[in-house]
Amino acid sequence: MAKGKKYRIIVPKAGAADQFGATARLYPVDEIVEPKEEWQTDVMETFVTNGWATEVKVDGPDEVAKEPKRARNEDGTLKGDDPDTPDVNEAWESGKAPKKKKAPAKKKATKKKS
Repeated sequence: MAKGKKYRIIVPKAGAADQFGATARLYPVDEIVEPKEEWQTDVMETFVTNGWATEVKVDGPDEVAKEPKRARNEDGTLKGDDPDTPDVNEAWESGKAPKKKKAPAKKKATKKKS
């Protein structure tokens, strides 16, 4: 069993509540499950396979991934990136800029019939 794996329930489902599967419980939406035993990991992997749960990425021992945050100067203004350091982006606290999201496709204009 991998240490530190966490799962977020995205679809409410009933699942095993003990190692024998003799009792069941409802796993509600947005519950974070951190398996402590092998059978719990097996249940969560089944949930992931069926699309009922997703694995939560963990940055550190007990730290869940956070949204990127812009770096600021002492006076509160936004910092800029130093072009002399291509491997570090000083404009972001993590040192890396977030990936840009693709713009939604534009709809084609249709001619009106008269």
